[in-house]
Amino acid sequence: MKTSTVGKVFLVFFVAALCLGASSDQKNKPDASKTQQTVDSGSFGIFVNGKRIGTETFHIESGPAGNVASSQIKVDDGASKAEQNSEMRFGSDGSLRQYAWHSTVPLKEESIVEPNEELLVEHITFADQKKQTVPYILPLSTVILDDNFFSHREILVWRYLATGCVPQTGRLHCSPIQFGTLVPHQHLSGNVTVELMGRDKTLVRGVERELNKVQMNADGVQWLLWVADEGDHYKVIKMTVAANNVEIVRD
Repeated sequence: MKTSTVGKVFLVFFVAALCLGASSDQKNKPDASKTQQTVDSGSFGIFVNGKRIGTETFHIESGPAGNVASSQIKVDDGASKAEQNSEMRFGSDGSLRQYAWHSTVPLKEESIVEPNEELLVEHITFADQKKQTVPYILPLSTVILDDNFFSHREILVWRYLATGCVPQTGRLHCSPIQFGTLVPHQHLSGNVTVELMGRDKTLVRGVERELNKVQMNADGVQWLLWVADEGDHYKVIKMTVAANNVEIVRD
């Protein structure tokens, strides 16, 4: 693997300082530097106990105007329904510029997380239109991992691979890294430890695939994620939370 292999994927996301060589190539391509480019888009199917209960549709783009990750989730488990959407804007170093969350079903609520000088603050509007401001003693580098938006975990995987991995003998070798997190929907901060476990074979829609297995431990809850290789831009293909019988699969 070339030195810039990982950097090419995460250039505008989190590792501008590590990818000066790649960015110098962009100087010779002025048209590319003027437009936002799609990094990933698609949908994840949400399964509980083997039954599909919802879908997250997402779009992630990057460019000189910054990075934007937008998502919409629709859930119907037969007993209740939920519809939510979010938009996260962040800089090339991963620092948060703004995160907006909206719920339309079953209640109309919203919250916005944004910088307040060097820390974060959340502005909440409840269903009864009452408002509340929640300040956090959290830096702008805090990772947003909101409820039900699984594309946020893909972005965290990319951030981890960009900052914690070294290509060796054609494969990635990574040390565990801990990130500070915020779950705006719950108004809770915490920590998540991310670690590449190696190669693993897993079933994806009935077909066995060999992928990179990543483990996330978030305040006692273990997530397992299976991530594609460089040729597929390290996209997350599948996630599971075994304790809750939850499985998330890319459509």
